[in-house]
Amino acid sequence: MGYIAKRRFESKLTTGIVAVIICLVYALIYWPVWAMMAKAIITTTAAAGLQAVEPTLAKKFIAAFAEGTFFWCSINAWIWQTLIFGNYGKYSLTKSQPGAGIWYIALSFVVGIAAFFILIPFIGIWWKPFNLFIMFAPKDASELHLALEGWEASNFYVLPVIIAQIPFVSLFQKKPWSGNLKPPLDGLAVMMTSSFFALIVWVAMFVPSFMHFQLGGHDVISQPMGSWPAVLAFCQGFIFWFLIPAEGGEGYPYKLFTSKQPWMGLIGLVVALLCGGYLMPALYMSLIAAFTINPGVNPYVTTASLELSVIVTMLCWHHLFDDYPGADKESSVAKRVITRMIIWVSLGTVFGLVWLQAYKVLPFAGNDLGMGFPVMGILAGQFALLMVFLYFNTALDKWPLVYQETVNNQ
Repeated sequence: MGYIAKRRFESKLTTGIVAVIICLVYALIYWPVWAMMAKAIITTTAAAGLQAVEPTLAKKFIAAFAEGTFFWCSINAWIWQTLIFGNYGKYSLTKSQPGAGIWYIALSFVVGIAAFFILIPFIGIWWKPFNLFIMFAPKDASELHLALEGWEASNFYVLPVIIAQIPFVSLFQKKPWSGNLKPPLDGLAVMMTSSFFALIVWVAMFVPSFMHFQLGGHDVISQPMGSWPAVLAFCQGFIFWFLIPAEGGEGYPYKLFTSKQPWMGLIGLVVALLCGGYLMPALYMSLIAAFTINPGVNPYVTTASLELSVIVTMLCWHHLFDDYPGADKESSVAKRVITRMIIWVSLGTVFGLVWLQAYKVLPFAGNDLGMGFPVMGILAGQFALLMVFLYFNTALDKWPLVYQETVNNQ
């Protein structure tokens, strides 16, 4: 007896459209539940500190905690499990869906929680904002201010994970470990090496983005890139360009220079930094000014949101639409990649412009439905939707749209 994958719809486009609808419905349901659970936990453990501050600050603290649980248990864990370890152990309990997917999603929560409690408490031995007693149970207003800085800085370890760890897979193709070490050792080698760079980037860019140090009355740090929104705009542009070769680009555009590592990865890194990190935000900023897009909002925030919309579209097309058109539809690699890029940019731009207004009514982004649960906002709200796309494909194998049919091998 064996199994073969079967589609409920022959068309990849139909499968993708139905998958988007399913994922959107799920996102509308799961985030209010997640957020209310997070709020219930932190309002219990941090009751004394929350009562000591004004409601606006208390609300911000609760939102930071909810955001942190999502970043660590969903985004970080997915990157480590799926991209770095290649979903190792996903079918260790069962090969059938949805059992395998449910088990692996549950494991991601454990991985995220474990990673948080390994990294943050160690730093918190000497750094008060990362002290777990202060982060989870601030006793007064001063401790809650410290805890808020700790949560914000630790939450955005997610961006170093994205910008410093994913390129080891997307640009460097896990070289030199892939092919020389067997799973999960190759994943462990990538994890250790990439974590080293992620920690450096976190300390260099993201800790000073939220923590304000003074020595003898003098500021010890300066704000990276001038402001936090500018950092976000840089990161989203950089992310888009280093994801291209792995998310439908079939190694391009960097294979135009070479397919040998580490040169392909290094060239990709330089191009992504220049085109994505600097030129792309500048282009969006000029377009936002020229067409008066999203007036009244920091243009760097709008830039980051529009860039992120293109990223979400790219990843959606890769995971839910199987990089349509595939080789079965178009034999030319160049035509396939160019067609996909046109789809990413055009659909992503439309989605991005719609999102600027639509996020305000969505319960995972800007609408608490009058229930008082924390929402993710204009940027993180897109991640709340994106992660459903990613888990639906990589953990659940698009079940029930794609399912296993038993066959007799005899």
